[in-house]
Amino acid sequence: MMINFKPLWLTLALLFTTIVSVPSWALNVTASVSKTNISKDEVIQLKIVADEKLDGNKVSFDTLSNDFYVGRPSFSSSVNILNGTRTDSSVWTVAIAPQRLGKLVIPSFDVNGIATTPITLNVTMDEQTPTTADMVEVRTQLSKSELYPKESAILDTRIIVKVDPRMLQNPNLKKPEGSGLQMSPVSEPKQYQAVLDGVEVLIIDQSFRVIAEQSGEFAIQAPTLTGGVLYGNTRTGGTKILTLDSESPKVNITVLPIPDNYNGIWLPTSNLTLNQDWQLDGGQKVDSPTVKITTGDSLTRTVTLTASGVTSEQLPDLTLAHPEGFRVYNEKPTFRDNGDSSVTMTTKQVLIAKRSGEFVIPDLSVQWWDSLNKKSTRSQVEGMSVVVNASDETVAANYSTANPNVSDPVVVNDAGYWPWVSALFACLWIGSCYMWYRAANKPSLTIKASPSDGKDSSSIQTQLINAINQGDSIKAHAMLPLWLSDVELTHSDITAIHHEFDSMSRALDGNSDDQWNSTTLLGLISAAQKSKRSAPSPLASL
Repeated sequence: MMINFKPLWLTLALLFTTIVSVPSWALNVTASVSKTNISKDEVIQLKIVADEKLDGNKVSFDTLSNDFYVGRPSFSSSVNILNGTRTDSSVWTVAIAPQRLGKLVIPSFDVNGIATTPITLNVTMDEQTPTTADMVEVRTQLSKSELYPKESAILDTRIIVKVDPRMLQNPNLKKPEGSGLQMSPVSEPKQYQAVLDGVEVLIIDQSFRVIAEQSGEFAIQAPTLTGGVLYGNTRTGGTKILTLDSESPKVNITVLPIPDNYNGIWLPTSNLTLNQDWQLDGGQKVDSPTVKITTGDSLTRTVTLTASGVTSEQLPDLTLAHPEGFRVYNEKPTFRDNGDSSVTMTTKQVLIAKRSGEFVIPDLSVQWWDSLNKKSTRSQVEGMSVVVNASDETVAANYSTANPNVSDPVVVNDAGYWPWVSALFACLWIGSCYMWYRAANKPSLTIKASPSDGKDSSSIQTQLINAINQGDSIKAHAMLPLWLSDVELTHSDITAIHHEFDSMSRALDGNSDDQWNSTTLLGLISAAQKSKRSAPSPLASL
């Protein structure tokens, strides 16, 4: 019996053809570099190619960031048809530069389940490659190397970049660091071009305030510039991305402990000055230790405290004491940074005499620690002796109270002509009563007592206007009720005046962005005075 092997051979041939043709249908992915023997920081190209059209997010280069400087990846895909044959391709390209010496391995990349072959690089040092110190120089200057807790110093830093700024890659300004210290920038960094030793450089200047928090020995890591520099080697023609390391000079600082025998508010500073001035109404300065004023007059005391090496939050609250015979208005302290690591606090107090007498305004003293001479110190400004005299109106009122129109009875033995005089005054009194009765029963006649317009009213008005012109909001508010009690105004006029006073206060206190003008308020005051003077006398109607 003959066996037919032909179908078997055909089956085996078809199976072999199928096995051989499978690899041609699978995805092919390759990874390659421009060269494997390179120097540190030298830039090479890493390319990954797939023979299918894929999405760009199929490959991630994040695994390279530990050992390489990685540039911005690029992706492209294409379709070619030649002689009826179609070929697809997807290409990922990225620039990399090794950051350390030795043998570095570019790991395998997974593309749609297909892994590339790892690539080993041999990284050596190029002796001609510049270092970070050759490209960036950091200079520092600390105003004080020895501080006390809560005392501060100024750290001036200068970063000199000796390469073309256009070659910098992802530059970043690193701030100073140091444990046990609080550091904050005093101003924004200033950048400018300059020529140093015949070389054009980029200079970055910035100052920082260093505040000691606790005693001990500390070190400040000066600020520096980090990132990369694109460097071209003219000998080899290659390009490198040089990494700027974060190493920078260290500045040592000593923080001394607070002395055990110190008592009081802790205010450490190398220099503290305490000054004051006194002013009367109209802005006249008082230079003598004694001054004479009258009741209703004001005395303004302005105290300025300037301290070095501290912030405005560390300055103490100044309590300005005053005697009982004054009405007192205290303004909120103001602060000014002088730009030389010192700060100035200004405190103002307005005293208005209420009664006559001799008074003494107490001295003012501030205790502080002299960090330069390492001792406790007290600064003081003298007080003022004030003699308050009663104004003419006050004297008249006191005289009227002390001498009422009631006299003791006197015994007269001989009446003389006094009975006739008494009879005459009785007739006149009866006649005046009759005239008053007629005037009181006239419906069209209204008798209204006008307020006195004497010296006190004029003095109050003058002080009110002077306070407004001088921008003295506290004194103006103090004189306003006295002035309003001496004039007659409609409700709308009073509302308008109070509105202008509110606008003045907001503008002088800095709580309003609008520019306030005193013309409207002074016009309302002037109109009220004119209306008062032009009022007809009730005696004219009689």
